[in-house]
Order: sequence, then structure tokens, then C-alpha cells
Amino acid sequence: MKRMLLLALLPLTSMAAEIDHSAHTAAVQPAPVEAQHDHAAMTAAAATTLPASSMFITAHEHGGMLNQFLMAERFERQQQDGDDVTVWDAQGWLGGDYHKLWLKTEGSWLHDTSEVDHGEVQLLYSRAVAPFWDLQAGLRYDDGNVASRSYAVFGVQGLAPYWFEVDAAAFINEESGLQLRVEAEYDLRLTQKLFLQPRLQLNHAFDDDKAGGIRQGLGDSNLALRLRYEVVREFAPYVGVEQDIGGHRQPDELRLVAGVRFWY
Repeated sequence: MKRMLLLALLPLTSMAAEIDHSAHTAAVQPAPVEAQHDHAAMTAAAATTLPASSMFITAHEHGGMLNQFLMAERFERQQQDGDDVTVWDAQGWLGGDYHKLWLKTEGSWLHDTSEVDHGEVQLLYSRAVAPFWDLQAGLRYDDGNVASRSYAVFGVQGLAPYWFEVDAAAFINEESGLQLRVEAEYDLRLTQKLFLQPRLQLNHAFDDDKAGGIRQGLGDSNLALRLRYEVVREFAPYVGVEQDIGGHRQPDELRLVAGVRFWY
């Protein structure tokens, strides 16, 4: 009788073991392939929505590797005071998640005289202090049709709320004293490839430096609007207008500009 009872219970214990093994397998089974690719899809989507110049301000997604980035924000032709001028504005960096070495340069080239009207180079150490925000310090060197000057630089660069790109810095020099500069721009997406970019640059000097071409007060500042078409994300020709709002030029001077933006 006992033997018959044991024989009857054997199939039930075998079924219970199979159920327990199935439950354990289900618990440790990897997520579906579609779920595994969700993070990659989200990362790709972010790369298409973040402004190109700020995708690499912080690099936590890169796992602490040494990275590099170079962008020519403006490389354009325009008229200034009746002269045909090429204007450049570029910056790049080399570094990791928190520490970077930045190189920034901007200036203008006069075609009539084949010389640099004004050229500026900055070499900066940058430290990430918050998501999308860096503190920067270093040196700036100016040259051109005015006396050469070297400055100590202290600034901050990053993304303000609503994706406004901001670059603010203080420049200190024995002859020129203290100068402040604030740049802000915003990329308004009109279509998948067409962007409208308003841009503001303000320069203010607290002392006169005639040899350096600097006057106390609001310096050469401007407000611009550029329409950019991204042939590919890394290369985009543009046209626009630029209005001076301070400095030695006439406030009502409105200039047409045409150029290209590219990054690597």
C-alpha cells in the first residue's frame, strides 16, 4: 500500500520541480532585445536634440575617457566700415569628464589690406562643476591693428535653462584693467535640418586703453540672427544679419553675413 502511494506521488513531485526550475529561469532570464536597446535609442535621440557645441561640455556618458572636440561656430564673410572682412570664431577642447584644456580663438581678417584687424587666442583650464557647466581660467592674447595685450581669464560656460548657450568671462590686464564679456545664443529648430539662431555678445570695459583700442563703457557688442541649414549635422552653411549695439561703429549699421559652421 505504501509502495503504491509513493508511485502515485512521484509524478506530482517531478511536476513541482519543473515548475520551480521554470520560475527560476524566468527570474534570471535577460531582458528582451528591444529593452536592451532602449538606452541606446535614448542616447541617440539626445544627440540629435542637444546643441552641437554643448553636447560635450560634460562627458559623463563617455566613461572618463580622453575626448576631443573642435567647432568653428562662425566662419563668415561680411562688411565692416566699408571693408570686406572674414570673421572667425572657433573653440575646442581636449580632456575627460571633469578636467579639460580649452582653446578659443576669434578675430577678423581685412581683405583690402590682407592683414588681421583683430585676433584673439585663449588657452584655458576647465573644471566641470555641475551638469553642462564648466568653470574656466587661463590666459588670453590679443594682436592685430592695435597694441598686443595679454590677459588673465576667469569665466563660466554652459547651458542655461531652455538650452541657451552661455559663455561669460572676465579679462584682467595691467594696461586695460577689467573687462567683461557675455555671449548667449539659442538654436531654434524650424525643420529637421533648418535652424534659426539669435546671438548676443556684450563687451564692457571699466577703464580706457587707447593703445589697445579699448574705451571705457560698452564696447564692440552686437546682436545677430542667422539661418542655418545642416547638410549634415557636422557641416552647415548659413546666412544672416548682424546689428552693432555699441563700440566705435555706428549703432544703426546692419550687416549681411554669409558663412559656414562646422565641427569635429
